[in-house]
Amino acid sequence: MTILAAITSCLLSRRTTAFDRAEGPAHAAERRASRLRIVGSSLLALFLLTGCEGSTAIAALTYECGNNGLPAHAAPGVCGAGDDRLPPEPTYPTDVCQTLVADKSTPDEAHQDTERVQAALAACKGGAVKLVADGRNNAFITGHLNLDSVTLWVDAGVTLYASRNATVYQKTGNCGLPDINDSGACVDYITVSGASPAIMGDGTIDGQGGEPLVGHDYSWWQLSAALRGVDGSIGNPNLINLAKGTTGFVLYRITLHNSPKFHVKLTSSPPGGVCNHVGDGFIVWGITILTPSKLMNSQGFLLTPHNARNTDGVDPGTTDIATCGVIACNTISTGDDQIAIKGGHWVSNLLIAHNHFGTGHGMSIGSETYGATSVAGEIHRGVEDVEVYDLTIDGDSREVGYGSSDADSNGIRVKSDESRGGVVNNIRYHDICMRDQANTLLVSGAYNPLFSGVSYPNFGALEFRNIRHVTCMGTLQPVVTFNGFGPARPAGPITLDNVVIDNAGPPSVSAAFSSIVLGPRDSNIRPFGTGVTVTDSITEPSSPISCSFPILPTPDRPAGWLR
Repeated sequence: MTILAAITSCLLSRRTTAFDRAEGPAHAAERRASRLRIVGSSLLALFLLTGCEGSTAIAALTYECGNNGLPAHAAPGVCGAGDDRLPPEPTYPTDVCQTLVADKSTPDEAHQDTERVQAALAACKGGAVKLVADGRNNAFITGHLNLDSVTLWVDAGVTLYASRNATVYQKTGNCGLPDINDSGACVDYITVSGASPAIMGDGTIDGQGGEPLVGHDYSWWQLSAALRGVDGSIGNPNLINLAKGTTGFVLYRITLHNSPKFHVKLTSSPPGGVCNHVGDGFIVWGITILTPSKLMNSQGFLLTPHNARNTDGVDPGTTDIATCGVIACNTISTGDDQIAIKGGHWVSNLLIAHNHFGTGHGMSIGSETYGATSVAGEIHRGVEDVEVYDLTIDGDSREVGYGSSDADSNGIRVKSDESRGGVVNNIRYHDICMRDQANTLLVSGAYNPLFSGVSYPNFGALEFRNIRHVTCMGTLQPVVTFNGFGPARPAGPITLDNVVIDNAGPPSVSAAFSSIVLGPRDSNIRPFGTGVTVTDSITEPSSPISCSFPILPTPDRPAGWLR
């Protein structure tokens, strides 16, 4: 047997796992055929790195090309146990101000619940409103809601639907109209404000982004997709948006589906603006985002992450300052960034831990990083003091959809440009596993070269430690990019300590205007390029971390569905 044949046999045997068994013989054969198209150099690199069962010549490394169980945070009290950096897991209220009982089993647009839900929220300021099912009646549907210093509790089995009637979100006159570039055309579905507001429960909030609008044959997502070619920003409603001045927000265990635009625009800080304990500003814990949540809408149109445009998961700092926060124990699969830290408003003291990502554009910072003025009147710039750890990002969780590109598959990225740049500093990523991402690590100070201005990016200390990217079904080399803005504003220091990217090589690693520090443990990537300085502080060999990937929520496949 030739070396290439031996390697191919090894890889195919390792990859014929739960994916093939779950997807049926026809789809499994198609996937196996696609794997044979992996270039020989990539196969050899992976073989040398991982070895094959039965081989004693190469030390074995552990990762799984199938899936290994459910996320550990499926039940309360499990995820985060023993992590003393996290605050206590949130809990449900012991007293409920009002309980509302569902009187319908489907989201009936003609019989909305807006008035009674909004009246209860207004009457229960400082308390909790609980939505519960009554037998088969388990649906609520409303238009725009305001949550001011109140808890909305959506009980298990209940779905709160956002109305598909664009008139109830009208703001500028353009909400719901096609081919109009107006990002502020609509009010949000839920606006949150005040002191200690919360949204929680084991139920679901469904934005119905893929369903046709009332009186039209197009959906929110189709409106957005129509502007993709001109990079336009449609004014679809965001699912949850926090108002300026919100303090102590909690988002706990809720499932979010199908937002017309961003799922959670997160603006919250500790009372008085002083961070005594991380989590005083906000906590997002144990939520599930799955968008799209269905394979087809009611018209029979296929719904894919690629066409669910601008459906970011959780975005701290989008509307205003977000400080002293925790985002922990969540699963996020969507059509845009799973998390995007928007430093257009100051974001600092943020802990992101024990999360699992599926489809999406990455664990991102930017592109806005120009900063803001804090509650105390201090001027802060961009994004500071962020730690991200114990994260999986799984490009194999489901198909992204027709028309997708490499931009739909990102691992970790930091992005800005001269129109919106500012400070990004003291950002630490460690103990992170990625699978089959097109762009594994991306740092770009010129994210959109079409924009111009004098707000230049200033990327400071970025640390990447114990990072592993594995290739299971990818047919291209994963890309690594470290680009500062220019010679006067290089990025870095960028520390690479025990970073192992399977199949990476010189053709897939690029850098410019960056200061790179290697060590103390070796990595298998060597950035080089114009304006790049490399400090070699390696004292130990690399020791690639072991990776396994949990089963993430995906839409149920109809019987006989192969793709």
